[in-house]
Amino acid sequence: MVLALGVAGCFSTREKDAEDAEAAAARSQASAARAEEAANKALEASAAAMKAADHAAAAVKEATKEMDRVSEHLEQLEKQREEEEEEDVKPQRRKASAAAKTSEQKSSASDRSAKLAPAADSSPAAKPSPAQ
Repeated sequence: MVLALGVAGCFSTREKDAEDAEAAAARSQASAARAEEAANKALEASAAAMKAADHAAAAVKEATKEMDRVSEHLEQLEKQREEEEEEDVKPQRRKASAAAKTSEQKSSASDRSAKLAPAADSSPAAKPSPAQ
């Protein structure tokens, strides 16, 4: 009987150990499943972050192209404005130059006539004779 009780006690201890091992295995599997689920969520979040980064990089590239286009357009407008200003200044220079030449010519002509007029008055040959 002692032997039967000893065998029964040993069997009961082994059965309890087996149940404890099964429970530990179940907990381990549940923990592994949760870890796998968390890893999958992390991978999904990582993929979403990479996709967002790709979109951001594409947006930056597009914005850079647009800035380059606008910059080029502004440079063209500035060049056109400078050319228009040069065109506006050239006729003014020509007018001023022409006015200066005309003024010089008038001044020169009046100087010549002023020089000739007193000479004509002082010359007896230039005066009409009283007999006429």
